[in-house]
Amino acid sequence: MSTTVSMTKKAPPVGREVAVPPGSALSEAEYLAFLCSAHGLLCRHALYLPEAEDMTSLELAHLVPSVRETIVALYVGINDAVCIKGLVAPFLIRHGHNNVFAFDPAVYAGGDDVPAGTSDARRLLAGFEPPNETWPAEWTYVMIADPARRVHSLWDERGYLDTIPAKQEDFTMMSDAARSRICFFIDPVAFDHPVNAGRPYLRAARDLGGRLASEFAVPGGLAGETDGLVPVILKRGEKLYVARTDFGPCAHAWSNLHRNNEEWAVVNEASAVPLNLVSAKPAPTARTRDLRPAAGSADMTTDWFLRGLAVNRRPILRGSVSG
Repeated sequence: MSTTVSMTKKAPPVGREVAVPPGSALSEAEYLAFLCSAHGLLCRHALYLPEAEDMTSLELAHLVPSVRETIVALYVGINDAVCIKGLVAPFLIRHGHNNVFAFDPAVYAGGDDVPAGTSDARRLLAGFEPPNETWPAEWTYVMIADPARRVHSLWDERGYLDTIPAKQEDFTMMSDAARSRICFFIDPVAFDHPVNAGRPYLRAARDLGGRLASEFAVPGGLAGETDGLVPVILKRGEKLYVARTDFGPCAHAWSNLHRNNEEWAVVNEASAVPLNLVSAKPAPTARTRDLRPAAGSADMTTDWFLRGLAVNRRPILRGSVSG
């Protein structure tokens, strides 16, 4: 199955011009065809598009423009303390969500000058930006790089200012697996989380994934995206929680590339920052008292990708709600 989806009879809305990224393997017509197909799939589920919303409500991104299958169409319902999205993506590349810690640049200047066991977020993410305009751009923003480094230890570090908590996600398979098979790949520690531990069907989903994962394609140029991750195949309505008990980034990816698929799958994502982390972080100081918290996704701040700076994270077509 190719990402080149035939155009339906419904024409793209006026004014929906795609900003085709440099080096893209897709044309503007192919982007719009995929968007049109994704719109039709999302319309089947009452959780997403009502009759009053057309394709202008959808957002479109292409994470690795040279790889056709890394295109993503999404409907964002809300993006605040909680974020709700409907996603259509042939291959979702390996990534996680990493807490970000702000430091006084007079103490840590950034670059190589960061707390031990951390990395400058600007060196990890192309187009990194603070979550909103209340967070000064001149501050030094870091992510934990050494798994031995714990969140609480950074709060005691000299120059610490505040924390931008990363979201935890819950995926739900919305589509009929008989029409669209999808294999999720996830950090094995996710199964230690109480939410996943309380879902008895995940044992069978992991067994099924172990048997059939080889049937799902990893696009050329993306070698290593699923290495070390556990394959999980969900039935319609089944869920997978993307989170670690230590609040670290939980690596995950998926492949919706199967030779017997008739259409793309729809995956629901419900995400929020963990309240126990938010409530535990140090109280605001005079310098941080007026900071506005990050919205529910804060993807431009807290995302982490295996391919780092090579990932094009900015939407090439914006929807009605920013995702």
